[in-house]
Amino acid sequence: MKITNITSYVTDAIGHNIILVKTETDEGLTGWGEAYCVRPDLGVAATIDYLKDWLIDQDPRNIESLWAEMYQGLRFPPGSIGLAAISGIEHTLWDISAQALGLPVHKMLGGNVRDKIRVYQSVQGNTPEKTAEHAQQLIEKYGYTGLKMNPYPPEPDKQLWNAVLRDGPRFIEAVRDAVGDDIDIGLDAHAKIFEPIRALELADAMAPYKPYFFEEPIRPENIQAMAYLRRKMTIPLATGECLYTKFQFNELMQAQAADIIQPDVCICGG
Repeated sequence: MKITNITSYVTDAIGHNIILVKTETDEGLTGWGEAYCVRPDLGVAATIDYLKDWLIDQDPRNIESLWAEMYQGLRFPPGSIGLAAISGIEHTLWDISAQALGLPVHKMLGGNVRDKIRVYQSVQGNTPEKTAEHAQQLIEKYGYTGLKMNPYPPEPDKQLWNAVLRDGPRFIEAVRDAVGDDIDIGLDAHAKIFEPIRALELADAMAPYKPYFFEEPIRPENIQAMAYLRRKMTIPLATGECLYTKFQFNELMQAQAADIIQPDVCICGG
């Protein structure tokens, strides 16, 4: 079996693009994958087209070999654009390999570990009351047992830090009062805080409301600072969405810099 073509499709979704990848073979099998929308998304599509020339006429079932050829062939560390492209292509190789064997992909990865996966939904609102109302609506409609929300008040970049520390907790307080103690509430800071001490201040302000985790309060590539923050925080620290390859995750674990690891298969390398 040989790869005959690789094509990317940048589609317009609500608020962002979705980059789909299709790999075709000479035996009629077609594999599909997804690359992360890192912005600039056309750069990811161009990188997929660039990598295609290296893979044409090769066996798509040699996944590890082709991954290494893409990763090492880019010479410099590929970063978000390169790893998003590699991830999307790698998905297609697993899809084709699984089809060739007549198996679902998860069987090739060792089989299922559980029969169902717990999911959460993001809560939104420009006031504590609206945010709490949205949380209740999600639980009533879908039966979620976990939620995730922003730890900041609206437009935190335009406010003094003391105002953020004062007003941010009012949102999670309202949600906690509305949903009760048995619903888990995660916080996603979107890596907007640059000083670990400020992140610790915000975590301490949120702690009374028992967050399930605090996701990326600082830049995730600063692993040593993340490890310091984890030792100080009383809330479980989560990160991984913006980290790439097994090498960075190994560094993260060696530093004991997270309680919850969140790799994204559309950008971490596959």
